[in-house]
Amino acid sequence: GVEIIMMRPLAIVAAAAVSLVGYESYAGAFSPSVPLRSRTSTCTTSSSGHDGCVRSFSPSFSPPLTSRTSSIDVRPLRNRQRLATGGPTSLNAAAPATAAVAASAAPPSLKAVALACLLPTLLGYYKSEYGVSYAYGTAVASVAFMVLRSLPASTVLPVPSAIAACHSAAVLFYGVRLNLFLLYRELFVPRFAAMRERIEERAKKRGSRLSRTPFILSCAVLYFCMTAPLLVTRKIYGSAPLLINGEYWPHIALLVLSCTAWFGFLLGALGDAAKSISKARNGDDHLVTGGVFSLFRHPNYTGECIGWTANCAAAFVAVLSAGSGWQHWKKYLPYLGASVFGALGISTVLSAATANLEKRQEEQYGDTQAYKDWIKGSWGGICFSKNSSSKNSDDKDGDGAVDPGIELDISDEAEGTGI
Repeated sequence: GVEIIMMRPLAIVAAAAVSLVGYESYAGAFSPSVPLRSRTSTCTTSSSGHDGCVRSFSPSFSPPLTSRTSSIDVRPLRNRQRLATGGPTSLNAAAPATAAVAASAAPPSLKAVALACLLPTLLGYYKSEYGVSYAYGTAVASVAFMVLRSLPASTVLPVPSAIAACHSAAVLFYGVRLNLFLLYRELFVPRFAAMRERIEERAKKRGSRLSRTPFILSCAVLYFCMTAPLLVTRKIYGSAPLLINGEYWPHIALLVLSCTAWFGFLLGALGDAAKSISKARNGDDHLVTGGVFSLFRHPNYTGECIGWTANCAAAFVAVLSAGSGWQHWKKYLPYLGASVFGALGISTVLSAATANLEKRQEEQYGDTQAYKDWIKGSWGGICFSKNSSSKNSDDKDGDGAVDPGIELDISDEAEGTGI
């Protein structure tokens, strides 16, 4: 460092006189004994347009420059500036293998995650149903997005390629897709706007808007717990690549669970789209039994259960593979407890919704042969007893929901996702 400071005036003169000499050979004049592949550079551009480079040497391994035949730095200025900030470059074949790690940001704090789950849920003060529809999708998508942004940038792809990215991207997809679907229903399907107003009227009869506070806070807690597994996989596998050589079972298990979450959420999306299109063509009373519904009677609810169960299981696999002993598990126990609570909570709601929809379909189509054949060859998913899904079997408007204090569309919902 002292040598570079003392010779800085000479370096400026030399750089001006020999403009074709690259940065690598210029640094080699000061330390010719250091191999080229172990040397890293940090360059900045001043307002006058001149590049100032500070050379440092690290024992960490970088790929050898076997393909370079000249010491001239032909990288565009844009790439050199990106290299100075730790980002990937398009022409720098000799970037250190740890560049992706250096580009990662700090993981989202618990405070940031809590706010991401609470703020959208405040929509419940405006419309009670919004607290469990748009707030639901926005909360889980926001947390997933924060986790994705904190992951290391890939040196090959424009998006993070860690295995934790695959996990978080599945939850992000679900939240964004859910909100878009809910918006479509509200704008283009009049009866769903009427359903929302019925829910709001029942909520007003139970008290003022401030009386919804316990319900809103409980929803925020549920959303926080549902996204807790993302924090676990981010912490343990945040820098692990999506694919590796060899048979490392935790990595393979995490990849399988991430793909299972994608399958579940895609199944729900396909179910919502298929039912919406079919009913738009054939009428609201049409029983949809074709396509994915020939295998799953309620693919939206079943797919969501699969996705959130796989999401929870990923947290346990990550912790199990990271160590053993009480101290290790003690550190992650709050996250694992929250993950289980979130998975059980949303599965309970979805199971109740499934049971209610099963009951309503049986009442409406039970005497038809098409319905009888359908239920023989399809799976209804995990659901509670039909007798316990509603307090009043004759209640057509849905006042007999699972919990009269919770504004869920369980009893109003006949189309798909949107609890």
